[in-house]
Amino acid sequence: MNIVKKIIVYLGGLLTITIGINISKMTVMGISPVSSIPRACEQIWGLTLGTTTFIAYILLILGQLVILRKDFRLWNVLGLALTVIFSLMLDITGTDPKAIGHLLIDFPRPEGYPMRFVYTIASCIIIGIGVFLYLRPNWVPMPAEGLALAISQKTGIVFGNCKSIVDTTMIVIAMILQIIYLGGFESFFLKSVVVREGTVIAAIGVGQVVKFLAKRWAKPVEAWLNAGEEPKAAA
Repeated sequence: MNIVKKIIVYLGGLLTITIGINISKMTVMGISPVSSIPRACEQIWGLTLGTTTFIAYILLILGQLVILRKDFRLWNVLGLALTVIFSLMLDITGTDPKAIGHLLIDFPRPEGYPMRFVYTIASCIIIGIGVFLYLRPNWVPMPAEGLALAISQKTGIVFGNCKSIVDTTMIVIAMILQIIYLGGFESFFLKSVVVREGTVIAAIGVGQVVKFLAKRWAKPVEAWLNAGEEPKAAA
């Protein structure tokens, strides 16, 4: 029974994250750091966000392979399956009529900066809830977190700092792609839909939402997920 609960919470968390990402996409105020490269590639190639996310996340997994080499384990390989599931969820909950599904295609679009800002905050809260949920079973991490873990494992740098390095690098690459392929500096500063103030808000806000929820709900949720299981004996 516990495994069923964990699957529901894990997949439910991933689905919630994709809804939050697609809502942030509606704001045209920038997207979360880990989705910045896929969003830029979506604009450049005209593919769905799920497709470009799949491509970008495969590259992140290959990055783990390059860094870990002989220490690359099945745990890391399972990131491939997670990438497929997450990419499909992004399209299913998205707004692109070309995708296999588009749950939010008729969702009201924000008009005017105040409503876009509200949507941005809402997306951060929704993504934060999703991250909180998917982390509870302590299963396979998302590829960006997996890459940060790989860097931390090989360098000894604390995970939080490695996560900041990965997020910042993805933002910089997305900015470069947008400047080169989507109209140059003038277009980037005036019409950017990939990296803007919403990206900064997401970079800060999502973590704070996860921290808030974890402080209050992590133990009760994990106790519910592991109810009836015998505690592991100390080695």
